[in-house]
Amino acid sequence: MPRCWSKIGALLALLPVLSLAVPELHAGPAKMDTLSLWVMDQGINTGSSLQKLTRKFTLQTGVPVKIRFLDWGSAFDVLTHALSASAEEGAGPDVLQLGSSWVPYFAKQGLISPITDLIDRADTSRFYEESMKSAYVGRGNTLYSLPWFLDVRCFFVNEKAWLELGLHDGDIETFPKFFGVLRAVAEANVQNEAGNQVVPFEYGVKGDWTGYQQMAPILWNFGGDFVAEENGSYRSALVDSLTLVGLRHYFKFLRDVDVSPYNLHENSSGAADRFIRSEQLIIYGTSELIRKIEFDNASGGLMESPIAKDGLITVSAPKGPAGAFTFVGGSHLALAQNNALAKKDLAREFFLFMLRADNIDFYSRHSGFIPSDRSLIRIWMQDSRYSQLVNDLERAGRSCPNIPEWSEIETLVNAMVNKVGESLTRENSDINETIAGLVYDTHVNVNKVLGREDKMDRGLQIARIKKILMQPVEEELYMGKIGIEEKSNVSMRLVVVLALGLVAIVLLLVYIIRVRKR
Repeated sequence: MPRCWSKIGALLALLPVLSLAVPELHAGPAKMDTLSLWVMDQGINTGSSLQKLTRKFTLQTGVPVKIRFLDWGSAFDVLTHALSASAEEGAGPDVLQLGSSWVPYFAKQGLISPITDLIDRADTSRFYEESMKSAYVGRGNTLYSLPWFLDVRCFFVNEKAWLELGLHDGDIETFPKFFGVLRAVAEANVQNEAGNQVVPFEYGVKGDWTGYQQMAPILWNFGGDFVAEENGSYRSALVDSLTLVGLRHYFKFLRDVDVSPYNLHENSSGAADRFIRSEQLIIYGTSELIRKIEFDNASGGLMESPIAKDGLITVSAPKGPAGAFTFVGGSHLALAQNNALAKKDLAREFFLFMLRADNIDFYSRHSGFIPSDRSLIRIWMQDSRYSQLVNDLERAGRSCPNIPEWSEIETLVNAMVNKVGESLTRENSDINETIAGLVYDTHVNVNKVLGREDKMDRGLQIARIKKILMQPVEEELYMGKIGIEEKSNVSMRLVVVLALGLVAIVLLLVYIIRVRKR
């Protein structure tokens, strides 16, 4: 549990917020109805926390709630099928969790209910502004969902190793500096307490679904993006010059086997496992890592892990010419469009109940994800483990575009990253041509999704993309001293200290003898 919640002052600060956000609850009709909540499995003990919240609602209203947990990998398809069925067919959700980037798609398909009339009751002004964008479709003004929690991606470091190496945020403030530090750590052959090598960094891209999340802040930092709005519609921005510069820097992480030796051979879960074993210095992860080290293994936590012993801290990611953006995703809650009419009012009451500030806070504290309520975010910031992350979030948090086509575009970008990774594992003389072709083909497919025809000459474009991607990436030599490398030479330093001490003793004895002779 974050330390800030143990403080009475923080709790008192929360009370005014709760009073603003609590909707009026009404008792259910005489004939009992059961509401259905469909959510994704978030790990650790979030299931039990949801059970407690639904029992609380039942005690207050007399309306029972049944929870169904979905797997993230299949949730999109399962929800699409269930919400497409008619109300008479039965057992779909009344209230459901959606990935923030899914909301525009489900809204455009007519699968979730507009909730614009709930703006005042929910007090939508209290939600984190960037996450509210996903509650609408494009520049429309119809509200379809509300943010439940934020998935904020950031750089975590092993605190013990980071401090022993003598590193600071400023050492990695730019990409050239970041690459230089990673190179220095790789060359130092750092080992953890168990004697295992500590690799500097990796994303983990083999068959992974987080490629666009890894890539997004890098593209944004160099002024690029996945898509661009133009004349009231969208087009692919993947082959724009600034995007390609960002891609060049991202691909360097994938290609540099000295800095990231396992990057192409495991996914982001493998990278997380390596970090948890204290065999990786830096990881691009999500905020629930902080929370997991407070729960024991039986609860799905990491309390007994090496990283819990070493500690972890957040550091600012390197910035580019356009800034230092932080990726923000997360989950929203929505109301099904085709649920039974008799249950609609009950479902709306339960929806508002789940999004009360006190209930958001309760769930977030168990899941470790940042709450969507801005007043709660400020309270979380009082905990030093979250302060850097929240600072980055409030300064330059950015999400993907809220367009119905994004879910399909996201899939295309992730497939591109996977294919680039596969190509790099069997590197040949045509590898740069292959990668350029993958980027261009993805660009064409993104435009197809957006209803645009690409008339550019493929050969000329691939040559142009290849030229930009092959430009060298600047790397600044790290001039500091690697603390752990010095620690490995402790025996030599001890010998030197003992020798100097012996010399001092001899000189002292000589001095005493001379004084006595006088």
